[in-house]
Amino acid sequence: MRTFWRKGYAATSMNDLVDATGLSRSTIYNSFGGKKKLFELALKEYRRVTTENVAMISRPGDVRASLRELLLSIVADELSDREGFGCFAANSSLEVSGRDPELSALVAQHFDRLEVGLLRLLKRGQRAGEIPANQDCQMLAKYFVAVIQGIRVVSKGLPETSRQSHLRSIVDAAIKTL
Repeated sequence: MRTFWRKGYAATSMNDLVDATGLSRSTIYNSFGGKKKLFELALKEYRRVTTENVAMISRPGDVRASLRELLLSIVADELSDREGFGCFAANSSLEVSGRDPELSALVAQHFDRLEVGLLRLLKRGQRAGEIPANQDCQMLAKYFVAVIQGIRVVSKGLPETSRQSHLRSIVDAAIKTL
């Protein structure tokens, strides 16, 4: 997973996979079916990140605070990413979506799981009166998935000196939409 994450799907060669796994080329093909199947397995393994994010917003408590905590954890991930890997799902989305329907569907599952978790959180907020009843929770869930992925993508092009303040201002603006 880390090899695909670091290099991307297209730039990862079979030699890279042989080096990363310690398996022979023939074993990779015989056991996994090749590079694409290994990439699919890597995307499935990455689900734990989405699962952790959904778990974070599933805990009881103030909805805005939970959402802010999630967004700030995304910012912290980006600020601490010294290797520049970014989000494997976002990177993969930018690389394979529209080119390979099967891989695109796997990437979309990450975003869908997060959207479902956000929708649950936002509806809970509406029931508790924390979010106005006239807000469209489905649209807000989609919006926050886009904000999260936007934070991940935009952070890569920001200068180190202003990255934190820039990303935190995005979080503040996003929370104000509620």
